[in-house]
Amino acid sequence: MNPEEEDAKPKLLPPRKSSVFNQPESTSPSLIWVPPSFANKSQESHSGTATGIFRKRKTSFKAAIHSDQVPEATSTPSESKTSPDTPILPSHIQPRTNSSGLLLLIFGLFGLLVAGLTGWVAYHQGFSAGRLYFDQLRAELPSPIPPEFLVSIESALADYSQGNATEATDKLETVYRKNQTIPSTCYLLALMAIQSGDLKLAKQKVDESILKGEKVSDSLALKAAIEMESANRLGAKGMSDPKVAAESLLRSAMAADISNPRPYIELASLLRFQGRNDEARELFKGASRRLNPVEGHTLVDTSLVFLDLRETPDSKLPATLNPDKDIPSLFAAAYVAMRKNDFSTAKVLLTKARERLSPALYEYLVNDPALKTFSKNPQLSGLF
Repeated sequence: MNPEEEDAKPKLLPPRKSSVFNQPESTSPSLIWVPPSFANKSQESHSGTATGIFRKRKTSFKAAIHSDQVPEATSTPSESKTSPDTPILPSHIQPRTNSSGLLLLIFGLFGLLVAGLTGWVAYHQGFSAGRLYFDQLRAELPSPIPPEFLVSIESALADYSQGNATEATDKLETVYRKNQTIPSTCYLLALMAIQSGDLKLAKQKVDESILKGEKVSDSLALKAAIEMESANRLGAKGMSDPKVAAESLLRSAMAADISNPRPYIELASLLRFQGRNDEARELFKGASRRLNPVEGHTLVDTSLVFLDLRETPDSKLPATLNPDKDIPSLFAAAYVAMRKNDFSTAKVLLTKARERLSPALYEYLVNDPALKTFSKNPQLSGLF
């Protein structure tokens, strides 16, 4: 064979052993292919740190074809402090504890600020609403009565309590002409006018009081009394029964103010003159539950004593009573003395009662139906 022909033939090289399946025990160190994402870490860290995650893994195929040898795994100071089972995470996926804590702190402070601001706004609104409400209530309250008018009103009431109804009416009319804004003036004028006998003025003022909405319950009860007095003076000819009209007015007064005892007392007295004692007893008890002043209790208790004694037969009347115990007992003793025709004793007892009580209360009690039966007795003249 020609030597040139021999040179033209390709030469066969002996097969090369792959380093993937046959790694020599001692070779010189060579570079291993590292993913680009770990490149920065391998430059900044100590030697061997970036490739430490591959210590216990088989060499990749790309690493094998770049080098026939794989360097032995060597330990570094950072690897000696880490357990073999704990993987070393790259820097870009490490948990950012510092920034997360800062964000939580900022959000927490912001939440506290919002809650505090909301609470302050709510408190300010509630305080403003409460202040506005009390200002409105204060504006609705009646203004104080000027001193000069107050002195005149007190003087008129003093005259009325002493039985000088005409003088009291004149003084209060003068006050009303000068100032018509003082509450309850119309009611007081009607009350004084009916006592002085001026029923026309009494009717006018009691209607004005009702229209103004002042003391509606008391005014209705007073109007019932005026109607009854008018019927007694003028007669009931050609008129409806005044007792029916008065009862209707008194029940309206009870409905207008459920706490007012006066309509209960007036209606109970009206029913007693009609013989409706059971209804009257219940009304007196209802009035007693609504009374606070001592005189009010005296009036009701005495009326109840009269009711019980009037229904008691002569044979069962008490033999002795203690007139010094209280006002009801004093009137009870006087009534029992009248029933027994002992008018001299009854006169002494009634005189004592008149001295102890106010004129208005005495007049009301002495004109009770139980005592009124004996009012025409000559020995009792001046006491009714």
